Amino acid sequence: MVSGWDEELAGGHTPETEEYGIRSVTYRASRPFHPSRLEAALGQFAGLLRSKGFCWIASRPEFAAIWSQAGPNLVIEPAQLWASAAEVPGQEIVFIGVKLDPAAPSQILDPALLTDDELREGPRAWTRYEDPLPAWDRSHVH
Repeated sequence: MVSGWDEELAGGHTPETEEYGIRSVTYRASRPFHPSRLEAALGQFAGLLRSKGFCWIASRPEFAAIWSQAGPNLVIEPAQLWASAAEVPGQEIVFIGVKLDPAAPSQILDPALLTDDELREGPRAWTRYEDPLPAWDRSHVH
């Protein structure tokens, strides 16, 4: 037998998640992100390996967006109209990182959500918010 296999088979293996401190955290919220505050929040993440899920951006209220990040590359692109989605509008993003603080996604992203006053303004007002995020080719919907 190859050296080390007998130990693996005997149950002496340490999972990589424990060995390297890899953890996942799911972030959920029922409010849309304010686009400017979201853009500012994105620079606060450190040590992320991957994040993925769907999100809701106030300035683009009709679209569910796909959130896909690997290493330093993050893409947020339109997925489908919320009206035709099986999901309720909101945020559901899984973050995977090395020694990821379970509270970090909420601490970073909660301030980017719409406030009570902004939420009351409604989608017509939200579309007028400054939006520094990359423009979408709306013909490219998943």
